[in-house]
Amino acid sequence: MAKQPTFPITIMAGATAIRIYRSPVKPSKPKPLDLAAPDTTPAKEPKSKTYDSYVLSYYSGGKRIRTRFNELQQARDKADAIKTSLLNEDSTALQLTGEDALIYARAKMLTSHLGLALDQLAQEAVDLRKILEKTTPMEAARFYDRFGKTVKADKSIPAIVEELTANLKADGKSEYHFRDMNRRLQAFALAFPKHIMEVTSKEISDWLRVLKGRDKKGREVTLAPKSRNHYRNAVVQLFNHARDHGYLPKGMPTEAQAVKTLDVITPTNEIFSIEEIQKVLNTAPGRLIAPMAIKAFCGVRTEEMLNLRWEHLNLETKYITLPSEVTKTKQRRLVPMPDNLIAWLTPYKKATGRICERWQRAQALFQAFDRHGKRQGVDVGANKFRNSYISYRVAVTHDVARVALESGNSPRVIQREYLELATEADGKRWFVVFPPEAPQAKKKAKAPKTEGAKAKRKTKRQEQPVAVEAKQ
Repeated sequence: MAKQPTFPITIMAGATAIRIYRSPVKPSKPKPLDLAAPDTTPAKEPKSKTYDSYVLSYYSGGKRIRTRFNELQQARDKADAIKTSLLNEDSTALQLTGEDALIYARAKMLTSHLGLALDQLAQEAVDLRKILEKTTPMEAARFYDRFGKTVKADKSIPAIVEELTANLKADGKSEYHFRDMNRRLQAFALAFPKHIMEVTSKEISDWLRVLKGRDKKGREVTLAPKSRNHYRNAVVQLFNHARDHGYLPKGMPTEAQAVKTLDVITPTNEIFSIEEIQKVLNTAPGRLIAPMAIKAFCGVRTEEMLNLRWEHLNLETKYITLPSEVTKTKQRRLVPMPDNLIAWLTPYKKATGRICERWQRAQALFQAFDRHGKRQGVDVGANKFRNSYISYRVAVTHDVARVALESGNSPRVIQREYLELATEADGKRWFVVFPPEAPQAKKKAKAPKTEGAKAKRKTKRQEQPVAVEAKQ
């Protein structure tokens, strides 16, 4: 049997005594009887009852404070709370009574290790609810536990751009790819010099929408959808790198991926006419003939042309071997050399060395082409040599897959951008454009046989036996 407590119970809080007294109470007296009403009083009144009650008493600020409780445990809990408050000089708790005092005491106990005041914690809870809206803080915490903990470092976009571009170089990516990625990502880093976790998809979309470039005359123009897609893809690669390295949550789509690509209407590729390529090559200075002819009749890219060497060309087997370190796609490529190209190259062929030894940058080589074209009144365009080769080659071979391999392109791109830009007859004429002094140049290319000519020859053959018989 539990030992009954001895009253008063005394709890010391430093020099202050907190006492609990047992003070039973009687029920209130009945109201006086109304003499006019019928007498319904029982013959014998029951004995009066008393109820347990406990009074908590202590002094604070020279004033005695007394509080009554119906249960002893309630009085004990309040006494413990008051003791803690007195020791901590917490005047707020001393002014609370009843259930409020218990709630306050529990809250203080639960949050004591955080080192924050209750009003600070309450403000944080309110702010959190505003952000989460219908999501509970517990759901947010579980989400963070699953995804947020995968973030190992908080890096700024300029720092991540520097890291990614360094990796591209170390991984041996082509100069063509590195140059374009570096240019686009540096522009992005300049526009967003903040932490990557702070960037939203809307901000990226707004940035892409106002990007500017330069036209052929150097005027500032808004970037075309295709160019904007290239910038968007570079940013997506940056965000994927950040996620893989723990700067963004793993297992989740990035803000960059949420940016939609734009629909692109592919413009018709411009190609040289037979007369234009003859004029450009016949009037070109010796230093330009080899690179122009190789681009026109083998479709080598300007970036690839810049690193092409004479030892990559075999005039006997009639093939150009583009090693993987030269090609844009990092894949070795063999391109057949037509006889007219060999004729253009023969006077300038060397045993070794770069074919474009005069130029170090692709832009400088293109500018040299452009200046020569303008002097002849011919627009050479950014990719006009390569476009011409692919268009005329596919018109002659009727083999998209073969031309895709030779040009280092995809069959899908060939079908979408190069079909039906030239006829087979024009294609045959393109690959017999020889230098003026070459013996082959004096031979006139045979015109394609028309249906009318074929029918005429067939009729002539049928009539010959008749003529012989008549003569006999």
